[in-house]
Amino acid sequence: MHRLRLAPRHQLLFLFLWILFVLYPNPYRIAASAYRVVHPPVDPEMVEHLSRNAPSDPEEMERFVLQEFPYQYDWKTYNVPWYFPTVSEALEAGTGDCKTRFVILASLFERENVRYEKTVSLSHFWVNYEGKEETALERAEHAWLVQDDEGRRVQMPQEDLRDVWDTFRAAFWEHMPAVRKFLLLLGPPLAILLGAGRWMNASCRRRRI
Repeated sequence: MHRLRLAPRHQLLFLFLWILFVLYPNPYRIAASAYRVVHPPVDPEMVEHLSRNAPSDPEEMERFVLQEFPYQYDWKTYNVPWYFPTVSEALEAGTGDCKTRFVILASLFERENVRYEKTVSLSHFWVNYEGKEETALERAEHAWLVQDDEGRRVQMPQEDLRDVWDTFRAAFWEHMPAVRKFLLLLGPPLAILLGAGRWMNASCRRRRI
């Protein structure tokens, strides 16, 4: 009976695809999210209804968005470890993490003609505007990508990597569903077993010789 046996390079490919599909059953979501980091899907038309209840002052508008969209990790909102939603998806979910609040607030600002900057760090997304109170996460030196009406600029972020790691661990691992953790951890031993048959077969042939 013929058994499936993988060469080392195919083991690595198998493991990569296993991890990808465990984390993102629909790989489009990770590709779309990566694109939206550089091209945020801001849509002022989609927040027309929301803007009717939003205050006009930028600081109050931000508080309004934080209240209307309670914080929730992407595992719970979109069943993936990391996802950058469109405005439509964010409105439908009614909750989300900093990316959701980022795209909603930016859309409201554009609708109300408030000047702002789209700011991205290694662990956070936020909207900068004149008079904004700086928080521990939202410091200018933490940003690696800043975009405004005049274009975008990239800089070296001065962010504590321990904080970045703690954020990643919480978002990626601590809130991952138990079944997905099991499947993720199953990948490496499965890849090894699929390759083991190949090497065991080769060893048996050498012994016969």
